[in-house]
Amino acid sequence: MRYRLRAAMLLAGLMLVLTACASQQAQANTPKSTSPGSAAPTLAPTMLPPTVAPTALPTLPAKLTIAGVDVGGLSVADARQKLERALASLQQPIELRAGDQKATLAPADIGLELPLDALLSTAEQARAGQSISLTLTYDQSKLQAALDKLGAQLTDPPAVSVITSTKIISRSFAVSGGYTIDTEAALAAVDTALHDTSRNRSVNLPLTVSSAARPTPEQLQDQIELIAKQWKEVAGVMVYDLATGKEIASLNKGTVFSAASTIKVAIMLNAYIQLDTIPAKLDAVMKKMIIDSDNIAANAVLAASAGGSGTEAALKGAEQMSATLKSLGLGNTYLYVPFEATDYLAQKKLKYQLGPVRAGTAPYTDSGRALRTSPGDMATIYLYIDQCSRGEGVLIKQFPKLNAKRCSEMLDRLFANADRSRMRSGLDRSVRVEHKSGWIDDMQADAGIVRSPGGDFAIAVYLFRTAKPSIPLPDSLFAPYLGAFTRLVYSYYNPVVVAAP
Repeated sequence: MRYRLRAAMLLAGLMLVLTACASQQAQANTPKSTSPGSAAPTLAPTMLPPTVAPTALPTLPAKLTIAGVDVGGLSVADARQKLERALASLQQPIELRAGDQKATLAPADIGLELPLDALLSTAEQARAGQSISLTLTYDQSKLQAALDKLGAQLTDPPAVSVITSTKIISRSFAVSGGYTIDTEAALAAVDTALHDTSRNRSVNLPLTVSSAARPTPEQLQDQIELIAKQWKEVAGVMVYDLATGKEIASLNKGTVFSAASTIKVAIMLNAYIQLDTIPAKLDAVMKKMIIDSDNIAANAVLAASAGGSGTEAALKGAEQMSATLKSLGLGNTYLYVPFEATDYLAQKKLKYQLGPVRAGTAPYTDSGRALRTSPGDMATIYLYIDQCSRGEGVLIKQFPKLNAKRCSEMLDRLFANADRSRMRSGLDRSVRVEHKSGWIDDMQADAGIVRSPGGDFAIAVYLFRTAKPSIPLPDSLFAPYLGAFTRLVYSYYNPVVVAAP
């Protein structure tokens, strides 16, 4: 009974719950009437997708400069625009000025472009406060070609001229050449202008004096012949370049003249060839022969070379020296009779040799048969001594007693020559000249070596002019010409440089 009663009560409660739920559902489904002033029903909002914020553009580091332009904190695009404006002048032509010549250089003509992409790429990797320099690339060969073209318009070709003076019988070479562009400095100046953002598009190119021309051996030959024409009678000249040992110019080099005292250089050479040493007494005599041109001293040196003293020994020494010169191929140079010894030899009835009546090549002079030389032979003697002083040449090979030191000693003796009125008259006193002059009534000569900044040379100049018997021609007639020939050759090696205006 209890069980049935409990079940009935549970069933009744369930029915009540179901009835209540049904009533609430009916109320919910029944529309509610609205009365004036009542609130409208509230509708739930429609849900929209969320808004995505735009991605921020990257910016360059703060206080960053490119080519001096502040682009710090700018975007790459903004930095590009700012650089294009600031560097626009770099694309403009440059005016090149060289002297009175002008030319226009367009950057595009040399392949120049602004490397903005590279600069900005570098900027993106830079740190704050960094400065990025501008380096322009272009075709340097095209720039060089432009400078060369302008330089060709600017420069006159180098030229050789001759400065003459008939009053002092002088002919000297002068050389000139205009200005040319200093290429290395010009390239640097243009590069600076190409990088200049200040809108200064003009460059004054640096200039330098162009290399002056040098006289040619042909020009030297022509001028020697012009001086000889002024002399009117027989002139003989021979010039060797000592650096090469080659003949530079000559005139009547095979003509035979009286050697006079120029033969004393050969007398000295023979003494050094024959003697192991030069004793103190002989040294003093040799100085007197060279410096004072003393004839008796010359005979003493000849005698000593033959191992004796006195005139007869001097005769042997003269023959010995002449044979030595002949062995060197200098057959036009000889001394068969010692100085001032003709009477003595006749008194003693001593025989001596004489050269042919006419020796050498035309034109001919009134040279004696016992004492002769030619410009070619005498200049060659100096060439050989100079070569020997450098430890080379035929004298070293042929004569065991000779060496560089002894040949240099001979040159020092010749440098001490006191004669300054002939060869030396055409040169500055500072020029070193190793020489020996000579003179008789109708002939004067000077031969030796001239040392100069532009080169060393050996020169022999002989002048003959017909004279009245026993009436010597004055030094004032010969000396200007001897100096003129030497001055001319010196200017061949050391021309006066005249810059173009």
